[in-house]
Amino acid sequence: MKKKILSSVIVVVMLLSISLTGCSTTPSTTPTTTPTTTPEGTSEPAKTVTIEFIHSQPEEERVTAIQKNIDEFVAKNPGIEVKQVPVPEDSYMTKLTTLISSQKLPAIMESNIDWGRLLNSEGVLDTKAHTEIITGKGKDSFFKGALEILQAPDKAEYIGVPVSGWVAGIWYNKALFAEKGLEAPTTWANILNAAKALNDPANKKYGIVFATEESDFTEQTFTQIALSNNAELFDADGKPKFNSPEMKEAIQFYKDLYKYSPQGSNGVTQVKDAFVGGNAAMGIYSTYIMGALYEQGMADKIGFTVPENKSAAGFGMLTTLAISNMISPEEREAAKKFISFMLEKQSNIAWLHMSPGGANPVLKEIASDEQYKSHELLKAFGETSSKVPEAFNELKMLGFQNGKSHPKMGNITAKLVIPKALNAILVQNANIDKEIEKAQKSMEQIVNE
Repeated sequence: MKKKILSSVIVVVMLLSISLTGCSTTPSTTPTTTPTTTPEGTSEPAKTVTIEFIHSQPEEERVTAIQKNIDEFVAKNPGIEVKQVPVPEDSYMTKLTTLISSQKLPAIMESNIDWGRLLNSEGVLDTKAHTEIITGKGKDSFFKGALEILQAPDKAEYIGVPVSGWVAGIWYNKALFAEKGLEAPTTWANILNAAKALNDPANKKYGIVFATEESDFTEQTFTQIALSNNAELFDADGKPKFNSPEMKEAIQFYKDLYKYSPQGSNGVTQVKDAFVGGNAAMGIYSTYIMGALYEQGMADKIGFTVPENKSAAGFGMLTTLAISNMISPEEREAAKKFISFMLEKQSNIAWLHMSPGGANPVLKEIASDEQYKSHELLKAFGETSSKVPEAFNELKMLGFQNGKSHPKMGNITAKLVIPKALNAILVQNANIDKEIEKAQKSMEQIVNE
């Protein structure tokens, strides 16, 4: 799975541990004006405004694709220049941290849900500008979950403008389901029934494969199961309730499914290899599995759903474009125009096609657009490629309740409290009640620290 599925906690720890020092190579955000010559030969300041766009897409082909979008934007918007600043992902937040320290954040930053919350907590985002862009496009143009999860915690504004994202769900082999006359694995009952019917461990064929190791991947996978049962992690007062009846039901269902899964501590590699290799009829994974399925010639055999019990629940991550509040009014307006341009059909599809399958549309009209689906990988998946983005309607995350993220959720994720409990219950066959209470106490301790 692509490295962007790393938990927010890693980012939080990194940000908090980095010394906020200046950087001599940091670009200035002072608006650039270029002298021009009038017909009479006198010089006057030009109206050109230069803004910088920092992103974590340093691969040559992506830089080229982004530059093409920039060139098209500049051609349509005389007086605005856009300079892209590609930074490797593993050092991206370090770079932003030094820019925050030196008060020189560029006009536009690539971000995501976790980074956005962190930047918002630092008070460096222009959430009003984001809201103006989204409102201008039309809130109904976006899949609803893609906006809901980007709400600022303290006002009716947004911490970023979504341009793409990945989602996770249940991938399944439609041919195997058809052979057994099985319904699509949407409800808990259908998922469990299919896992049991298609399980044949004697021949190394399993009904389902999913994460069970002590890692954030397991927490992400379990998130969908828990929230499909409305099993929230905190009560209205922000106190952990991992020992709630709804959470125990979700853990029990996870354990029931494990009977029909390859045994052991399964992680990213095991889950991907088992499903792509044809050893599992279902697999819970992100959209970044689509490339491997396509390469194996399996795309047309694959369906996609998100689990549903009391409600439907998808897990994922958004890529957003965010505007700094450390810039001039002229730069702000230029940044708004550029991000609005990135939501237009041609430029948004070009952005999505940099990582087909992995990056999915957050705009409804793009998901069903024939030009978007014309990419050979997406075409191979047929209607599944249009169905996948609909999971953004049900985008949910543990610890994100009533428009706010619990301040200690990152700490709980960092200490792997949930994956450790699940691994003990499933892989080590520990007592479910004892492990739930153990995890509950751990969470209470973290929240009270």
